Amino acid sequence: MDDKPISSLAQEAQKPAEPPRANGRKKKKEPGNGFMVHCIYPLIHLFLWLFLRLYHWPRFRGRENLPKGPCVICANHSGLADPFWVALLMGTHLPPWSMARSTLFRNRLFASFLRSLRAFPVDRDNPDLTAIKKALSLLKRGEYLLIFPEGTRVKGNKRSQPKSGAVMLAQRAGVPIVPVYVTHGRKPFQPVLAVMGEAYTPAFSSRRPDAAELERHTAELMQKIYELPKDRAQTGETE
Repeated sequence: MDDKPISSLAQEAQKPAEPPRANGRKKKKEPGNGFMVHCIYPLIHLFLWLFLRLYHWPRFRGRENLPKGPCVICANHSGLADPFWVALLMGTHLPPWSMARSTLFRNRLFASFLRSLRAFPVDRDNPDLTAIKKALSLLKRGEYLLIFPEGTRVKGNKRSQPKSGAVMLAQRAGVPIVPVYVTHGRKPFQPVLAVMGEAYTPAFSSRRPDAAELERHTAELMQKIYELPKDRAQTGETE
């Protein structure tokens, strides 16, 4: 998403919403807080944990770095299973809320499945006020938010131009960023490393950083992510 429009939209997204009108109807339960995530997701989590233990040899490090409060979790993106790897690394009972590209929600049935597991759509190519409002509201009520700044799967040693939306949301909500790295180019029966770095809060020059500053902090974030597997100081490895 473009940075200049994002900054102005973020300000608009922080404006208090008008109270809903009373119409006598029962309020619908929010997708991502229903039966699927509370009852079915634990079974999915268990199945994936067992499957990945056999199919890969997972090594989880830095789990103790996960804050108790809200934060933006930012990971590299190289495969479809990345959200599950991050969720397993976190070790929480519920998955984090996550932004997913809007094209994944074209199929109504699959979209319903994604929403039930706490994913919500974002337009990667255009400013998306709805997604920004959703993300800010989640962070303000104390939730974890997972974002892949690269915006698309990156193969091999290639790099893509990361989006600065994750940094902007963390700055607007006043929450820390947690870098995460998951092994790319994963192959069957080979070790997969998932590392969580220490939470940090970028130092901005003002309350309304411009596009250049957001891009600079985004580049710093991606550097932190890709340095995680090289950091021998990481502790807390669990099998």
